[in-house]
Amino acid sequence: MPIRFMKSKIIAGLLAFSALQGCQKVSNIGKDNDTVILTPHTVIASTDEGWLVKTNDGRTFNSMFPPDGYAASMVSAAGSNVIMLKSRIFYSDNNGKNFNPSTYLDFNPKPWRYWVFDCPAHKRTYMASKIGNGVAYSEDGGITWKEDKKWQANTSPNVMITSFAQLLNNAVFAFNDDYNVLYRRDNVDDNWNAVVVEGVFPSASAYFLTSNNTDLFIVDYNGFGGAWYSLNEGVNWTKFGVGSLPTSGTEKFVGAASGASGTLAVATENDVYFANTSSSFVKANTGLDIGTKISGITAKYNVYKDGNRVNFLYIATSKGVYRSDDNGFSWDKVSFNEYNTAYTAIY
Repeated sequence: MPIRFMKSKIIAGLLAFSALQGCQKVSNIGKDNDTVILTPHTVIASTDEGWLVKTNDGRTFNSMFPPDGYAASMVSAAGSNVIMLKSRIFYSDNNGKNFNPSTYLDFNPKPWRYWVFDCPAHKRTYMASKIGNGVAYSEDGGITWKEDKKWQANTSPNVMITSFAQLLNNAVFAFNDDYNVLYRRDNVDDNWNAVVVEGVFPSASAYFLTSNNTDLFIVDYNGFGGAWYSLNEGVNWTKFGVGSLPTSGTEKFVGAASGASGTLAVATENDVYFANTSSSFVKANTGLDIGTKISGITAKYNVYKDGNRVNFLYIATSKGVYRSDDNGFSWDKVSFNEYNTAYTAIY
C-alpha cells in the first residue's frame, strides 16, 4: 500500500498542503482593488505511479506524496484532508505527508469521479456506498464514514446513489444511474427528497451527474445517450444536440465539467467536446498532443474581491495535465519536466 519513502527530487518540491477548497488567502501587498484573488483554486492529480501533485495556478506544480507504484483511480478533498482510492480508501490528515487506510470498506466506486463529493456547505464529504440507499458521509475528513439514513418516506431500497453535484445556491443533488432518479437536499439536516421530473427524460444507461453554478447535467458514461441539461434544478431536462459527439458506444465518456453557465465540456477516452446550452457538440482538441488518452476532467474557480468568479478546466491525460481558459474549447499543457507524465485521476 502507499509507502512513505521519498525520492530526493520530490523532497525538494514538497510543500504544506492547504486550501483544498480554496480557503488560503493570497497575499497582495500594496493592493486593495477588485483584482485581488481572495480564494484561489487547487488542483490535485495522481500519476500512473501513484504520485500525488498539486497546483494552485496551473503553472507551478508541487509534490504532495511520492510514487508508490499504485495508481489512484480517485482523488478528492475531504474537508481539509485529502482522500484517494487505490485498493481501498486512504486519507491524509497531515498535508499529504503520508496516507492511512480508512476502516470503511462499503464504498461503491464508479468509473466516473462524481461518486465522491466534498461539500463544505454541509461540512461533509459524501460518497456512494453499498449500504442503505447508497450514500455514506464523513464529517472528519474521510477518516470515518456513516450511512446516510435521512430519506423521504417510502424511498425504494433499490435506489443506490452513484453521483453527486451542487449548485451555487448550495442545493446538493444525488443521482441514481440504474433508474435515473434524482434527489435533492438543501440543508445538511434535511431528508434527501426526490425531484419530480417533468417532460422528457432519458432511459437509464450509466449516466453521471455534474453541474456548474446554476445548471445540472447528466452524461452517459456508456456513450449512447449523449448529454442532457436542466436549467431549473432538475425538473425539466433537454438533450444537447449530438453534433460530432460519438454516441455509438465505442468510446466511454470519462467525465464532464462546466466552467460557466450553460457551457459544457465532455471528455471521452480520446477527445474533448464542447457545447453551449441547446447547441451541438464540436470537437475541442486544440492544444492536445496527438494520441492523448484522457482519464478525467475538473472545473475550478478563482474568486476575486468583488465576488467575480473566473473559471478554469483541467484534464488528466496520458501526456500530462492540460488547462482550458475558455470553458473547454482549447487546451494548453501546464505540466512540464518531471511533472510531464501520465495521470490517472484529477480533482
